[in-house]
Amino acid sequence: MQSKLTEHDRYDVLVVGAGPAGASAARSAAEAGASVLMIDRRNRIGEPVQCAEYIPRMLAAQVKIPEGAVVQEVTALVTVLPDGEVVRKSAPGFILDRARFDRGLAEEAEKAGVRVLPETQALSQSSGGITLRRRGKGLQVQTDVIVGADGPRSTVGAWIGRCNRRFLVGLQHTVMLRQPMQETEVYLGSHYPGGYAWLFPKGDRANVGVGIQPALGGALKPALAHIQRYLGDRIGPVVARTGGLIPVGGPLKAFDEVARVMLVGDAAGQSHAITGGGIPQAVICGAMAGQAAAEAAGGGAGAFTRYERQWRSVFGALLERAASKREEMESQWHAGELSQLLRRCWIACPEYHHAA
Repeated sequence: MQSKLTEHDRYDVLVVGAGPAGASAARSAAEAGASVLMIDRRNRIGEPVQCAEYIPRMLAAQVKIPEGAVVQEVTALVTVLPDGEVVRKSAPGFILDRARFDRGLAEEAEKAGVRVLPETQALSQSSGGITLRRRGKGLQVQTDVIVGADGPRSTVGAWIGRCNRRFLVGLQHTVMLRQPMQETEVYLGSHYPGGYAWLFPKGDRANVGVGIQPALGGALKPALAHIQRYLGDRIGPVVARTGGLIPVGGPLKAFDEVARVMLVGDAAGQSHAITGGGIPQAVICGAMAGQAAAEAAGGGAGAFTRYERQWRSVFGALLERAASKREEMESQWHAGELSQLLRRCWIACPEYHHAA
């Protein structure tokens, strides 16, 4: 993935960001006949990992999971509420080696004909083209359509005024795991304001993390220390650390036809506003965006609006409900009995799915 770029290059589609959303979009566009350049600011695609690494089993029906990317299977989600009630929900899925997963998707895009350039950043869009920086050198490329898959603080989204405004902040340690586990665990309560703590097994290791809403009080390091003390001798030494932003403000309008821009994944607010999960949406919406981008580059009328309708028909109701629950949870966090509120606002509880 180290091909050279010249200032005279032109592509039908430029994909900014090589995570699951970007790689899926790039591959889909290339398979539809478009010439595609995919760039990523990191020098090694997939790293650092900023994810708890769980995906539902159903995603395997939508995308070929790269060989070696599944670390283990899990069967259920166990949620512990503030009053001590335990809710167990069937949630079959996989814990990933997320770095390998991302690199595998990027490699499949490259096999489909996508030109992949790491260490390359999109700086600006103008009538003269897209200005990039690659290893300290400024370049311009021409493109018909831009797909922004560049994460929660999307540069491409900022070009068209589509920006995520609400975030959880997350901090995660990968630790040694004393005993094997087959279930994921989530902990809710006042120590994790507006968010939750998690324990996700990963073979002989586990991801232990917290996501909180700073506006509701609390701080990341004390929250993470709390869950680690609670877990006690179930977990061992820390072997890796990561953190980042999780967009939880709900979905954005994911295109600007005049600017010839589409957004996908976290850049489009397509993550779940309660759980923060976004890999299935990234992969599936990415494929939709790539197909639409190729159509638009080929002169197809209405491709931008079709993309918006298509992804919303699949995920719109799910994501809008989550955003509504997020609003309810944050507005009432300090107002009353927390366990009752969280039963209404946590996806594993039956009350979450009741009509308002």
